[in-house]
Amino acid sequence: MTGVSVHGSEKTRPAASAYRRFLRRLPLTLVVAMTVWLMLRPALDVAVPKFAQVLIRAFEYPRVTRLVPTEHWVEVRRSDFRSGSAIPTVPLTEIHFNTIILLALHLATARPFSRTQLERLLMAWCVLYLTQSLNLVFHVKTIYALALGEWSLQHYSPVTRNVFASLQYFTDLPGRFAFPFLIWMGFNWDRVTELVGIADESTDSSKKSSKGKGTTK
Repeated sequence: MTGVSVHGSEKTRPAASAYRRFLRRLPLTLVVAMTVWLMLRPALDVAVPKFAQVLIRAFEYPRVTRLVPTEHWVEVRRSDFRSGSAIPTVPLTEIHFNTIILLALHLATARPFSRTQLERLLMAWCVLYLTQSLNLVFHVKTIYALALGEWSLQHYSPVTRNVFASLQYFTDLPGRFAFPFLIWMGFNWDRVTELVGIADESTDSSKKSSKGKGTTK
């Protein structure tokens, strides 16, 4: 029994040390990620509304929506509204600030600048960019469905209003914080299993099963 316990403790040591290194790096990588996000913020303020506008206009007839970024906000304009109509705005910072979380997790992962990890970061960032653009789409559609008074009542049914409001809520509160973690885990599952020690256990169990088969033969 003593030998088994020692062997078990030896198995958990690499995973525990990797996990501690990951946690120690996180505060520093958060600072670095925030710095990178601040440098990229003007580009994200343009890129997110641009793709969101493409998504909205793809299902819009006639295509009247224009999303105009201005000073970390986006103006929601429609060409069929009167010239004196109020222009709704949506803050862009709260939509793409979760880029910081994805970057910090990536930089805290082992060998973040290897080719494999950089490719994973690029793919993960593309998926996160899609979720950010969809979040803005649901903001705009919720404005159309709920915030334009009589026009909203005429053009959107109660079911549609509830659907867009629910999608905005989901991508706002749980989505913004959960998406970066889920996307990072999805593209780095092998690294995540190493951090929590699952990889060692699965490797040992596969080795034991292969040995058992060889003994049976």
